[in-house]
Amino acid sequence: MPNIKNIIFDLCGPIITIDINLIDKRLHEFGITDEHPYRALYDSGLTKRFEANEITTAEFCNEVRTILQTDISNEQICDAWNSLIVDFKSEHQLLFPKVHKHYRTFVLSNSDVVNAEYFTQYLNSEAGFDFVGQGFDEIFFSYKIGERKPSPKIFQHILAKHNLNAAETLFIDDCEKHCLGAKEVGLYTIWLQKPTDICELFNDNGTLKQ
Repeated sequence: MPNIKNIIFDLCGPIITIDINLIDKRLHEFGITDEHPYRALYDSGLTKRFEANEITTAEFCNEVRTILQTDISNEQICDAWNSLIVDFKSEHQLLFPKVHKHYRTFVLSNSDVVNAEYFTQYLNSEAGFDFVGQGFDEIFFSYKIGERKPSPKIFQHILAKHNLNAAETLFIDDCEKHCLGAKEVGLYTIWLQKPTDICELFNDNGTLKQ
């Protein structure tokens, strides 16, 4: 790998662990009878439109009620939507501030406004310090950009905003197609596949292993 100066991390998977089944479980607690409600919402294209900021939170909730044939409230829908986090490992909490001392670091997440606000609060609260501020130059959420991974445009947005050289930038994601999108704009990529943990890519001092 060449002289890497910048690293862009995916959020869900490499940093925090999520489980979509937890959304289903919460929706079932609210009386939804569909066996796999999240899948129904995803297959309709609704989640992608929300992540790209093509619809408002109110519009999203209205469509959820229509698709799932329910009358649950916006608050219940948002509660279920934010119930997907499994954990945020202590090793990860300690890793990223160390990495940030050696590289310009960023997060890029396909997240809607509901998840994004919750994720940001959760990261700092769970870590017990300003994890976002100490770990990264900036966190990018797809809803703010209006594009989603793997679109090359979302990577170009980050490169342009922070004047990054693609040839000096590494992208780490647990989704192969997202890595392919990053390669289109010249980024180096690591497809983080289970059971490999993000910590295994770095030395104890936060530098990348060669």
